[in-house]
Amino acid sequence: MKKVLIAGLVSCLFAGHAAAENLDKETALGMASLMICTTFYAEHDMQIEGSIVGQSMMAHKTAGIEEMIMSKETSEALDAYMNQFKAANKEQQIKLCDEAIKFARESDFVKAE
Repeated sequence: MKKVLIAGLVSCLFAGHAAAENLDKETALGMASLMICTTFYAEHDMQIEGSIVGQSMMAHKTAGIEEMIMSKETSEALDAYMNQFKAANKEQQIKLCDEAIKFARESDFVKAE
């Protein structure tokens, strides 16, 4: 699952042209949570929440998040987040996805195009 997320999140992991910007850890984890929770909400018929995170995920992609470079530290933080989500029970996953909704509402990445 992580490979799919990374491919969708950052198409130029550890590489890219000189103009590419580094993806900060908070934004990378926020985007990963949007992607994970879009699926989580769909699987649990939570349409409103799914719509919020899905729209935010697409807005971040459109704003250029896929063209950014992820550092090794950010990749390791993404690994830890994925493991935390997989190990969590449904109630804990809901709390993690609440953070995804918070990120969707508060992220300034899209505005910072």
